Amino acid sequence: MSDDILRPAKRRKLGTDDASSVSEYSNDPSDVTLTPLPPAVLLVSLPSLLAHPPNHRFYIQSLVLSLAALRKCLSIPALSPEVECRAWTGLAEIGMKVISGGLSQDVAHPWAERIEAEVEKALSKGAIIAQKHPSLRAYKHHLSLLQAQLSHWQHKTKFARNQIRNILASFLPTDPPHIIYSAHLAYINLLTTPATPSVSTLPPRYAATPPSQNPQDIYAALNAVEELETYSTKHGHKHVTLLGRVLRLRILVAASLWRDVPAALQQAETALGLTYEANATPKPRKASQDGVAAEPEAFVSFEDPFEAAMAAHVLIMSVIYFTHIGIAAEGSPRLSHLHALLDSGALDTFPNGTAEITFRSSPSLIVEVTHPRVIFMLTFLVSATAKRDAVGRKPKRKVFASEGLSIWESEASREINFALWAGIGDVEEVEQRLAKIKADLLCELIAASIMRSEFDAAEENLDILIAHTRTFDLFPSFAARIALHYGHLAHALGQSAHALQYYNVAAHLAEDGSFVKLTARVGQIALRIGLERPLLGSEDDDGVKVNLEPEMQVARACREMGSNLEAVGRVIEACLTSEILKSKQHLKVALGLVTKAQDNHLRALVLALIASQYFHTAGDHALEMLQTCEQLAAGLGAPPNKPAPKEPGQKHAAPVLVGNAPLGLWVGERFLELFKRAGKESRVQKQTAINAHLAKAVEDLARRASVATGLSYS
Repeated sequence: MSDDILRPAKRRKLGTDDASSVSEYSNDPSDVTLTPLPPAVLLVSLPSLLAHPPNHRFYIQSLVLSLAALRKCLSIPALSPEVECRAWTGLAEIGMKVISGGLSQDVAHPWAERIEAEVEKALSKGAIIAQKHPSLRAYKHHLSLLQAQLSHWQHKTKFARNQIRNILASFLPTDPPHIIYSAHLAYINLLTTPATPSVSTLPPRYAATPPSQNPQDIYAALNAVEELETYSTKHGHKHVTLLGRVLRLRILVAASLWRDVPAALQQAETALGLTYEANATPKPRKASQDGVAAEPEAFVSFEDPFEAAMAAHVLIMSVIYFTHIGIAAEGSPRLSHLHALLDSGALDTFPNGTAEITFRSSPSLIVEVTHPRVIFMLTFLVSATAKRDAVGRKPKRKVFASEGLSIWESEASREINFALWAGIGDVEEVEQRLAKIKADLLCELIAASIMRSEFDAAEENLDILIAHTRTFDLFPSFAARIALHYGHLAHALGQSAHALQYYNVAAHLAEDGSFVKLTARVGQIALRIGLERPLLGSEDDDGVKVNLEPEMQVARACREMGSNLEAVGRVIEACLTSEILKSKQHLKVALGLVTKAQDNHLRALVLALIASQYFHTAGDHALEMLQTCEQLAAGLGAPPNKPAPKEPGQKHAAPVLVGNAPLGLWVGERFLELFKRAGKESRVQKQTAINAHLAKAVEDLARRASVATGLSYS
C-alpha cells in the first residue's frame, strides 16, 4: 500500500453487449468506453479505497475524506435502501475509529468534534432501514454490535449487555455463523473489559488506572464462553471450539483463578493435540490423512495460522501458570516448545494480529489476537521469569532479560503491521504493551543483578527503568516496584534504615492484595528479624510478651501468592515460631517448594537455616547442607569466564569465587568450627585463608555501602 510506487497499468477486457466496445485487449484508454458509476455508489465505495492502516502517514486524511464522502452520499436524495444503509453503517464505523483513537477529544482535530452524536444518529438511521428490509438483516446485527460497543464506552454497561443478549436470542437457524460468533465474542469482550472511571467516551484502555474486574462479570464471561463452546461443538466448528477453550484459559489466568486453570489448560492443549513429559522435548500432534491426530512425535510446526496463534497463547499462559505454582519441570518443555514455535516462523502466519476462521458456506470470521510483535517480546519476558535460577556464570534468567532488552531496541525502529480496520487506539495499545514489557524486563534484570551482588549494574538499570517509565507515562504503575527494588538493593548493601524506608514506600504505593505490597511487607519483617532479636523470642528485654500475630498473618498470606512467596512465608514462620519441630517442618516445606521451582537463590538461604538447626546435633548432616550452600553462594555472582587453570608447579590456590560474600563468610565460619571440632588442622588452615578472603569482600561491601550515592527515592 505504498504511495510512492505507482501501480502498473492493467488491461481490461470489454464486454460484447455494447456496440461501441471492442473484443480485444488494449492499452490505449481512448479505445475504451467506460460507463460512469452512479455518484452514490462511488461515494459509498470511497472509504474502502481510501483505507490505510492506523500507523500510515495518511491515515488521518483517509478518515477525513471518508467521512466527507459518506456525508456527501447521504445528502443525495432518493438513495436505494442498500446504499443508504451501507452509508450509515460506514459512517458509524469510521466514527467509532475516530472515538477510539481519542481524536474527538483532541482540540488539534476540530473536524472530529461532535462525532459521538453523529455516530449515534448513524446507528439509529441504519438500524431503522435494516429493520424494514429483511435483505439487510446482516447490517442490523452489525449496527447493534456497534451500538453496544459505543454504549459500553459511554458507561451504559447494562444497556450494552442487554442489547447483545437480545441479539443472541434473535438469531435464526439461517443466519450465517460468522455473525452469530461475532455476537458471542462481543458479549465476552464486554464482560471482560471494565468501563473507565471517567465520564468521557474514550475506550477503557485510556484510563489512567484501570479498575479491578468484578467477580460476577468474570463468572458471567465464563458462562458466555461455555455457551460459545456448546454452540460451536454442536455445529462442528472445531476452530471456534478451540478459541473458546483458549478464551476460558485466558480469563482464568487474568483473574488469578489458579485452581480452575489445570482443567482449562488440559482442555486447550488437548484441542491443539499437545502432550508433554516433564523435562522432555515438546510433542505436539502431527496431522494425519483422515484428520485424526496421530501419535505424538518430534516437533512439527502448525501450518494453520489460526492454530499457530492459539498455540502461542496457550504455551505462554501454561508457562506462566507453572511458574506461578513453582513446577519448573512442567514449564520447561512448554517453554522449549514456545521457542521452537517462534523459531519455525509461526508469527509470520498472522503478521497484523488477526487470524481467520473459515466456514464451508459462509464468510470467514476474522479474530483479533495478541499482536505477534507483543508475543515475540513477551516470550523473552516469560522466559526470564520462568528461569528463576540466578546461580552460574551465565544464568538463563539474566540472559533472557538482557537479550530481550537488546531485541526490544532493535525492534523499536521497525514498523508494526496493522489491519486496515484497526484504529489509533490499537497502535497505542501495542506500543504501550511493548513499553511495559521493556519495563518488566528491566525489573527482571535488576532483580537478577541484586541476587548476584552486581550492584553497579542494578543501580544503572534502575536509572534506566525510571527514565523509561517516565518517558512512556508508566511511572505511576511501576513506582511501587521501583521502590521495592531499591529496598532490596539497600537491604543487600546492609543499609537497613534506607531499606526499611523503601519497603514502607513500596507497601504504601502498591495496591491492596497485590504481590508487590505483600512482598514489601515481607521485606520489612525479614529486615526486623535480622535487626531485632526480641522478635525471635517470646519476650523482649523488659519481660514484655511480644505480639507476633501481625507478622504471622503476613507469612500465612504468602501461601496464596504462588510457590516462591509461599516459600518465603514459610521461612518467616520458621524464624518466628518458638517450637523447633514446627520450625523444621516449615523449612522442609520451603526447601521442597524452592527445589521444584529451581530457585537456587532462595534455596541457599533455606539450606543455611536448616544447617544452623542441625549444627550442634548432627554435624555430618549440617556439613552436607553447608557444602551445597557454599556452592550456591559462590555461584551467585560468578564471573562469565572461568578462572585460568593452574600452571604446572603452581602452589597457591585458585582465586576464591566470592559471589554472595555475607552468606559465603557465614558458611565459611561454620565450616571452620566444624573442622576444628573434628581436629582437621589442614582443613582449618585452608578454610581460615578462604574466610579471610571473604571477610575482605564483606568489608569492601560495607565500605561501598557507606559511600554509596543515588539511593534516594522521590
